[in-house]
Amino acid sequence: MKVLLLYGSFGDGHRQVARAIEDVLVEVYGAQVSVVDPFRQTNRFVAAFNEWLYETLTAHAPFVYGWSYNWTRTLSPKHLLWRLLAAFSRRATWAKLRAHQPDVVVQLFPDHALAKYPRDLSKPPLLVTVLTDYALHSRWFHANVDLYLLPVDQMVAKAKPFLSGRDQMVVTGIPIRAPFSACRVDSAVPHGMIVISAGGRGVFPDLWFVVRSLLEAFPDNQVAVLCGRNEAMRKRIEAWSQRLSEARLIAIPFTDDVASYVQRAAFVVAKAGGVSISECLASGKPMLFFKPQPGQEQHNAQVVSELGAGRVAYTRRAFQTVLAQYRGASLAEMAKAAIVNAHPDAALRVASAIVQMWQAKR
Repeated sequence: MKVLLLYGSFGDGHRQVARAIEDVLVEVYGAQVSVVDPFRQTNRFVAAFNEWLYETLTAHAPFVYGWSYNWTRTLSPKHLLWRLLAAFSRRATWAKLRAHQPDVVVQLFPDHALAKYPRDLSKPPLLVTVLTDYALHSRWFHANVDLYLLPVDQMVAKAKPFLSGRDQMVVTGIPIRAPFSACRVDSAVPHGMIVISAGGRGVFPDLWFVVRSLLEAFPDNQVAVLCGRNEAMRKRIEAWSQRLSEARLIAIPFTDDVASYVQRAAFVVAKAGGVSISECLASGKPMLFFKPQPGQEQHNAQVVSELGAGRVAYTRRAFQTVLAQYRGASLAEMAKAAIVNAHPDAALRVASAIVQMWQAKR
C-alpha cells in the first residue's frame, strides 16, 4: 500500500500527527509512506509568507484571524473561496499524485487541492481526511473525500451537514506522539507540578499575571513553564524566579520529553491546539485555557469545557475565580472526563481505519 501524507507547516502539530501516522503505517502495516507539505513544495516563498502571516495575525491581531475563521466556518464546501485558495497547493499536490501514484492520500490540513483530480491520473486514490482540531470548519470538507476521521463523538452530528453522501466518518481521536501512549516510570520530573504549556513557538497571553496567580493560589505546588523554542520567554521566567525569590517557578526550555511534564502535572494551563488537547486527554489531565486565540483555538477550548475536561477563562477575574475549581473533587471529575474522552491509541486507530477502507475498496 502506497500512502501520500499531506500536511501544512503551521506550527508543530501537523508534523507531529504526520509522524505518528507514518510510524504506524510503516511499522505495523508495511506501507510505503511519503510525507509532503504541498504549500512549501508549490512555492516556498509564498508558503513562508503564509506562515509568517498566520503567526503575525495570531500573535498581534488575533481578532482579525478569528473574524476570518468564524466568517468562513459554515460556508458551503463548494464555495468559490475554497477553490481560489486551493490554487496555492494544487500544482505540488497534483505533481506528487503523478509521481507517487498512491493508493491512499491522507490530508492533515484543510485544503481543497484534491477537490478535483488531474485528468491524466490513472486511478483516483482513496482520500482520507484526519481532522486535527476539535473545532469544526467547512474547509475540511469536499466531495472527493472518502473517509473523515474525527477527534470525538460529539463532532459526528455537527459534521453531517457538510458531507457529500458518499463519504464516511469514524471517530479515532487525533494521533499524538508515542510517549503520551505510555507513562515513563523512570522520569525525574516530580509529580504535582502545575504546567503552563506555551506550545512549540512559546507564545502565551498575559504570562506574568498567570504565573503570579498560580503561585499565590497554590503555595504548595511548583509551576513549570514549557517555553518551547522561545529563548526570550525562558530567560524572562528565570528572571522572574530570581526577582520573586521563588524557587517553585521553573522555566523548561525546548524538550522532546513534554510527556513526562504533562503526565505528572496536577493540571495544565494549556494552549488550545488540537494536538496539545489530545496529549492532555491521553494523560488524564484537566486543562485550563486562558484567553484562547480567536478562531479554532477558542472553539477547541469550548469543546473541552463541554466535555467536562477543563475550563475556559477570558478575563483575569474569571481566571482567578476558576482556579478554585482546580482542587479536590472538582479536579478529579475533570481528570475523569479527560480519560473518558481520550484516544491514546489514535495513531493506531487512524492507520487501522485507513487500511480497512483501502482493503474494502480494492
